[in-house]
Order: sequence, then C-alpha cells, then structure tokens
Amino acid sequence: METKQKIMNSAFRLFAEKGNEFSLTEVANEVGIKKASIYAHFASKEVLLYEVIDQEIYEYFFEIDEKRRDLKSTFDMILNYYSRSKTKRYFWKRLLLFPPVAFEMTLMQKITRLTEQRYEIIRDLIQSDMDNGMIRRQAPETVLYSFLSMIHGLVSITIIYESEDLKINQDDIWQNFWNGIK
Repeated sequence: METKQKIMNSAFRLFAEKGNEFSLTEVANEVGIKKASIYAHFASKEVLLYEVIDQEIYEYFFEIDEKRRDLKSTFDMILNYYSRSKTKRYFWKRLLLFPPVAFEMTLMQKITRLTEQRYEIIRDLIQSDMDNGMIRRQAPETVLYSFLSMIHGLVSITIIYESEDLKINQDDIWQNFWNGIK
C-alpha cells in the first residue's frame, strides 16, 4: 500500500477514535515513518483530515447511488456499509456530531447537500411505492424520517452496546418497519 494511503487510513482510524484531537505524531508512529515525512504528502493536519473526510464522503454517497434500487435494497446497502467496520460507524458519528470547525463551510456543507439529495432519492422511492400501492398513502416525509430513524438507531445501538454485528435481526427489523408503513 502506498504511504499516502497508509497515512490516510491511520488518520481515518484516529479521527474515528479521538476526533480532531489526534496528532500527526500518532499517525507517523502507526505508519512507521517520521512525522516530517507526512508533509511530503499533506501540507498540514487539516489538509490530511480534509482528504480523509472527502474520500469517505465519496465512498459512502457513491455506494448509495450505485446500489439503490428500492427502499429495501437501500436499507440493506446502508447497513452493509456500516457493518464493514466499527471504525466507519465511529467516524461518521463523530463527524456528524462533532465536526471539525475548520470544515463547517466546506465539507459539512457538502455532506448536507449530498444528504439532501439522497433524502430526495429515498423520498422518491417512497412516493413510487405509494403510487404503486405498496405503501399506504401518508406523508412521504414521515416514512422517510421513520426510515432514517431506524437506520440511525441501529447504527447507534452498535456503538452504545459495542456490538460488532449490525445485521443481527436485520430482516426482522425491516419486516417490522415494512409492516408499519404498508
């Protein structure tokens, strides 16, 4: 693996664990390089963190775009994404709850914009299911917020109770949700 990517992977993990409080010395020690060597790849800690966050934003939202077909597959894809590692769950929770102040006007606005686009996609899937008689008529936003609450709740449960398996009872949970909206 290329040194730049090793640095980014380390910063990703450390940000998930410590937030913005991690140091470049910690990154260098994990990667097995001198701290000064990081500057050959990144001008500053902020630039490194910006690239790490931007890469993760791309990965997450690209996957939603690529794999969404219906509400169930979107649910499965999101849980599969977060199931890959506890670090991903911690990274996103920390980023969304305690974003680095330096990125409020850049990356956080990008996340907000992309999130709103994804909400619109999910809302359209819900509306389509309503139009096809698969979901009973109700405010699409209510179903959207129920859907998002279910996902965020499942992700939070794995963090709070330190469960590694986000997919436990996934189909049963989906079925309960589906029974409530159909």
